[in-house]
Amino acid sequence: MTGGDDELAELSVRVVLYRRDQDGELKPVYPDSDGLLESATVLAAPINVPAAVVRALLDSEVPADFAADPWLNRHRALVFTDGQCRVAGYELRYHDKFGVYASEET
Repeated sequence: MTGGDDELAELSVRVVLYRRDQDGELKPVYPDSDGLLESATVLAAPINVPAAVVRALLDSEVPADFAADPWLNRHRALVFTDGQCRVAGYELRYHDKFGVYASEET
C-alpha cells in the first residue's frame, strides 16, 4: 500500500451510545435491552463520520467498566445530550432512525 492508500483505508471504532437525561444521569440509548451491547455500534470513517472523529475516539480511554468486560473492552462511550455531542471539532447527532452522523462545528 502507498501513503495515499492509507488515507483511503477505512477506520472504525466501537462505541456504546448513551443519552444524558434531564437529571444528568447516563442511560444507554436502548434502555430496555438486556445489556450494553444492544446500545453499541461501529462508527466508520469516511462512511459514517470523518476520520478525525474516529481517531479522537480511538485515542480516548476505554471506560473502566468496559475494560474488564471481554465483550466491551474495545468500546468507547459516546454520550449524547439533547441528541448531540462534540468530538474532534465535529458535532455528532443521534437519530433513532438514522443513527449517528456528523456535521462540522461552526
